[in-house]
Amino acid sequence: MERRCKVYNKNVGFIQNKNVGKPTFLFCIYIITVMLSREVNAVMNKNLIGELSIMDSMDIKPNYAALGRKYGMDWRTVKKYHEGYQGKPNTRNKGSKLDKYKEEMADKLSIRRVSVRGVYEFLVKKYGIDNIGTYSNFNTYVNKNKLKPGKAVKGHPRYETAIGRQGQVDWKEDIKIASKYGEIFVINVFHIVLSFSKFSYLELSVQKRTDDVIRCLVNGFKKFGGVPTELLFDNMSTVAVVGKGSKRPTNAIKELAKEFNFKVRLCGTRKPETKGTVEARNKVIDWIRAYEGEFETLEDLIGIVADINSQMNIIISRDTEMSPTALFYKEKEYLQPLPESSVMERFLCPNKYRVSNEGLIRYAGRKYSVEAKLIGEEVTADILDDKLYIYYNGKLVTYHQLNEKPVNYKPEHYAQLMKGKVNESVFDDVVNENLKLMDTLLEDRTLKISPIEATASAEALIAYLNTSEYGAWIINRFAHLSAGERMTFIKGMNAVIPYVQNRDVFISHIKYSLKENLCNTLDFDCWVNDFMAYSENESILTEEGYRIIMAKYDKEITELIDDMKKEYEEKQRDNSDSDYIIAETGYIDPETGMEMPFKPKEKHK
Repeated sequence: MERRCKVYNKNVGFIQNKNVGKPTFLFCIYIITVMLSREVNAVMNKNLIGELSIMDSMDIKPNYAALGRKYGMDWRTVKKYHEGYQGKPNTRNKGSKLDKYKEEMADKLSIRRVSVRGVYEFLVKKYGIDNIGTYSNFNTYVNKNKLKPGKAVKGHPRYETAIGRQGQVDWKEDIKIASKYGEIFVINVFHIVLSFSKFSYLELSVQKRTDDVIRCLVNGFKKFGGVPTELLFDNMSTVAVVGKGSKRPTNAIKELAKEFNFKVRLCGTRKPETKGTVEARNKVIDWIRAYEGEFETLEDLIGIVADINSQMNIIISRDTEMSPTALFYKEKEYLQPLPESSVMERFLCPNKYRVSNEGLIRYAGRKYSVEAKLIGEEVTADILDDKLYIYYNGKLVTYHQLNEKPVNYKPEHYAQLMKGKVNESVFDDVVNENLKLMDTLLEDRTLKISPIEATASAEALIAYLNTSEYGAWIINRFAHLSAGERMTFIKGMNAVIPYVQNRDVFISHIKYSLKENLCNTLDFDCWVNDFMAYSENESILTEEGYRIIMAKYDKEITELIDDMKKEYEEKQRDNSDSDYIIAETGYIDPETGMEMPFKPKEKHK
């Protein structure tokens, strides 16, 4: 007869009321016997070690055989104890699956202000949750191994708000993070969170101007699909004007509040707990610090912030024990409606530019000068008839002819910057010489490398790639390849470069092949591009190169065309109105002179 008893499982602990085939009484007797035998053995081992120590202190040579009979063990085991053996440990020191990531965890957690959760989410994304495990175990491992010391915090009362009533706004400011190429990015992350549901909107911004705050707020409202009754801000200068003993919203924020129908509230000075929801959720933004050295461009960072935003809105909140997305599903019904789209667009179209310490503003990838007194100020710019008109406080201050030169200084602007830095006797000569050098920058940096020259060496290949605006990404990627990977890349490039007729289309196409297989089959990829091209402007290869590569990959191309025919036949069955039909083998297109898998239908009168 079967009995019910507790059974231990290492994953879930004791399982109640589990049917087992062995009688409970005998099983318990067995467990007790094993435990008692272990305790007895431990006591005997201690007694043996003690007796051996006494013999050693009295210079008595121990009789291993006699001691073995006394303690019920082999004489060789007694000898091991005499030589320092301490017996089997009572507990097993089992390693953790996180041990192999310990060094990387320590490196990431050493980053200033990074959170444990941020490192966890980064490693889960990199290695998978099956390898990293749950956050609870991860955090326990971090604490046990003291990978990140904690810090004491002061207590404060808890604040709660009604559904749909409040949103809290803050910046995560001046985050410095390096790309995999060592370039330092200084970014700011705007954060607005609905206090009830904890649903957040994040936006990366390079600057923290009033226009940036307004743009981010409007984008946040669009994300929410509505506007809360009030917004709680800290005392950021773009939102609040702080005077002696008083503070009030700026005129720009007042105008936004009026148009979007929300009330502006400013939190108490040095009292971040009054907007504790956004402060607590801001810690999540520190997840981005775990991506130190793991990205390439600013666009990558924008994508990382978007991913973090998505994750933080799904993960269960420790405060509510619910997903913010689930609560937002309810809260969005309590938000105020958005204004008309024309109102939102008016706030989303700023055209201001900050003047650098070189007296320049950047427009469309080129730099243009203004008066030195405007350094650090914000100006606006408009385009008319290929001229860039620059305004300050609504007044025209200068204009430039748009051109391709990297730097465009007006002589009077450059002279203002140089004043006091050069001896008056040579002032004009130095100014004119420097302006001439800047005028020739574009010409001096222009490279002319033929396809044949590009195959001569790695340096020539880099120079060839650098002649296109698409080449920078490829060169940076090449710099981080191993010696073997570089050889594969160069070999793949050399196989197709002699047949290239459209350099820019070719170089723009390299990126995808480089990611796929280090350009090992770049020539085949270029042939497929030309096969699919709608016009000559989209083609890469010369006619000779097209034929040579087609002959090289005859088998692969045949399989490709057969697959296309099968796919087309399926579509044709669904769409009898198609203007094309599958061509018989050997059909030559009269316009291109090339063999094609499809031909136009014959038109009947």
